[in-house]
Amino acid sequence: MAGNELTPDQALEELVRWAAPIGDVETVAACDAAGRALAEDVAATVELPAFDNSAMDGYALRLEDLRTGHWLHEIGRANAGHPHAGRVETGTCVRIMTGAPVPEGADTVVMREDVSVDGGTVRVEQAQQRGANIRRRGEHIALGDLVLRAGRRLRAADVALATAVGAAQLTVRRRLRVGVVSTGDELADPPQSLPAAASFDANRPLLRASLGRLGFDVQDLGICRDTPEAFAATLDRARRSRLDAVVASGGAAQGDADVVRAASGVRFVALNVRPGRGIAVARMDNVAGVPMVLLGLPGNAVAAFVVFHLLARPLLLHLAGAEAAVPLHIPLPLAGEARVRGGRVDYRRARFVSGNDGGLRVQPLRDQGSAMLRTVTEADALIALGPRETYADGDLVGTVPLALLD
Repeated sequence: MAGNELTPDQALEELVRWAAPIGDVETVAACDAAGRALAEDVAATVELPAFDNSAMDGYALRLEDLRTGHWLHEIGRANAGHPHAGRVETGTCVRIMTGAPVPEGADTVVMREDVSVDGGTVRVEQAQQRGANIRRRGEHIALGDLVLRAGRRLRAADVALATAVGAAQLTVRRRLRVGVVSTGDELADPPQSLPAAASFDANRPLLRASLGRLGFDVQDLGICRDTPEAFAATLDRARRSRLDAVVASGGAAQGDADVVRAASGVRFVALNVRPGRGIAVARMDNVAGVPMVLLGLPGNAVAAFVVFHLLARPLLLHLAGAEAAVPLHIPLPLAGEARVRGGRVDYRRARFVSGNDGGLRVQPLRDQGSAMLRTVTEADALIALGPRETYADGDLVGTVPLALLD
């Protein structure tokens, strides 16, 4: 690993080369594949639409008949799943519902709002274009089109699309098995009574929830005391559990009690960000002979949150077989002025507010301490300030909406 401070993008590029994704795949029902990394491309086995169909409720007719100005005779009805069996001939039309097949002979669908109806006859009141309101066969997806590429982390819409083109099952990577541990003699778990000089551990619940939302198989390794022997025992338990990764919070700095950083084979990847100076990493084999990656995050809750989402999260997605990238930074204008210590990029919690022009702006929260977890719940986004020191009202700043991190 490089010794100099890296941007999150540089660090991720380096770590992706350093750690390979898991190789195990399995076939699951498409409806159960959301959140998994797709292992094989998905191609369409049907066309979309599969037939010419109506985009509107209205009347299917021949455009040529409208030029005569005559009333048209309604000869039937077409519903979704129930096509009209006959043919639209000169002077006739068919009442048609959205999604119904366009009957033979018709070349235009006119919206119901554009016609007058008198018993069984219809008169079109507005000018029309040939082919209006008809969705043509295959215009969206052709037979054989590649619709989803391997490496995509599947969302609900992806699962729907795969099913729509005929995929009942999908080949995906197995779920990544990740252990979570917090280090520190000062930590306790509720509801036990809080000893003197102790605090309840918030990092493990934060990381367990974040990892669970990514679809990983998460194992709670508990609180590890600040001794090398205790941490070695935790890693041994993780190896015996055949985990693919362990995410540890605390103990990744250079203090006397920082057991993660002191463990065998651990390297530190320094980042040009604050809060959180970087991430400790190591690679070892579990009992199955499969590589297990150790990721050591800062102990302060906000620093752990920032470093996890900037670097650990995308790296874990890479290990799970998905495409990985540092979260998107959207340029938005700053509400008010800001000053930061120069040299590094300061990630601050911020709210979305409306500017005088009605446009969206980002306003930093007042409290920005790296242990102030409440500010994460009050924020809408993280904003990246730096390495320059001063920002004026309206300056564009990189903005990471927290909603994109779920």
